[in-house]
Amino acid sequence: MIDRMKPGERLAAVLMGQKPDRVPVIPFILGFAAKIVGVPIGDLYTDPKKSFRAQLLCAEMYGYDSSPMYGYASFGAWEFGGKVGFPYEPGQSAPYVIEEPVKSEEDVDKLEVPDPKTAGSIPIMMEIARQCYAIGLPAVFQCGEVLTTAANIAGPERLLVWMKRKPELVHKLNKKIEEFFVACAEYFVSTFGADKCMAFGGGPVESNKLISPNQFGEFVYPYMLRVHRKVLEMGVQIILEHPCADQNKNLPWYRKLREECGWKGKYIWVFGPETPLENQISLFGDHDVIMGNVDPPSFQFKSFEEILLLCKDNIERGMKNPSGYILGVGCEMPPNAIPINVYAMIKASREYGSYI
Repeated sequence: MIDRMKPGERLAAVLMGQKPDRVPVIPFILGFAAKIVGVPIGDLYTDPKKSFRAQLLCAEMYGYDSSPMYGYASFGAWEFGGKVGFPYEPGQSAPYVIEEPVKSEEDVDKLEVPDPKTAGSIPIMMEIARQCYAIGLPAVFQCGEVLTTAANIAGPERLLVWMKRKPELVHKLNKKIEEFFVACAEYFVSTFGADKCMAFGGGPVESNKLISPNQFGEFVYPYMLRVHRKVLEMGVQIILEHPCADQNKNLPWYRKLREECGWKGKYIWVFGPETPLENQISLFGDHDVIMGNVDPPSFQFKSFEEILLLCKDNIERGMKNPSGYILGVGCEMPPNAIPINVYAMIKASREYGSYI
C-alpha cells in the first residue's frame, strides 16, 4: 500500500474523528531513537537538541506518526530537589532516582512546590517543546500521575508504608504534587497556547500490582480528577493517558474520571498489554481514541514474523473502536528492540490497517 497521507495528517484525522488512509502508528519511542542515530541514551534526557534530532530522525526513518517529546517514569525526584542518574552505563535505559528529596515525615512539611521554569527536567522538556512548536508539532508536557511521582519523591517502600500507617502524610505530599502539575500545565499553556499543547500522564505505582482499587480511590483519583479538570479548563484538547502495568481493577475509576470531566477534550488511552482492547473500547470507545497495546518486550525477543502477527491481531481488534484507533506499544519501546521489529508495526498498518 502507498501512503496517501503524511504522519501529521494521519494523526490529526483520527483525533478529529475522521478516517485516515490507514491506522496511525505511535511506537512510544524514546531510548530506541538514541540507538538509531548513534548517541548515548543519556543524551536523550540531558541534551534537548540531540534528543529532538534523534526522535525526529527516527520518526522520519520509520514513517511513524508521533512527534518528539520528553518524559520518564522517575519524574518528580529531581524536580522537587532530589537527584537522578542518567542512562550512560550499559543496561541502563532511562533516568533513575539516586536520592529522594523526602526521607522522613518532617521532610514532607519542609518540601516546597518548585517553580516549573527552573525545576529539574522541566527546562529540557520546555526546550524540546519549543523545537516542536517551531515546526508545527504539538508541545507535549508531563502532567501525572501523583502517586508514581510521590513514590519517586519519597521512595516507593516508604510511600506504601505511609499509605497504611500515615495516610495524612501521603495526602499532604499529593497536594503539593497536584499544585506542581497544575503550575506546569499553566507554564506550557501560557507559552504555546492551549490548542498547541498536549498533556500526558500515567505511571506504574497506580497499578494493581502495588495498590488496591480502594487505595486508588483514596490516594489517586481525587488528585487526578482535579489536575485533569484544570488542564481541560485551560483549553488543552488532547491528553495521552498511560495507565501502566495491570490496572484492570482500576478501570471503573478511569471511566468515572471521563464522566466527571464531562467528556471534555479527547483522550488517547494507552493501557498496558494486560488490559484487553475490548474492555477499553467498551468504556471509552464512544468518545476517546484507543492506542494499543502490543507487548513491549516482544520487540526485543521475538521475530519479525511474530511481531507482524501480534500487530495484525491488535489492528483487527482496535479498528473496531468507533472513535479511532492507533497502533502502539503497551509501554515504551525497549531501547534494545530489534530494529526490523519496529518496522513491523508500519508494515502491519499498511497491510492490515487500511481504511480505504
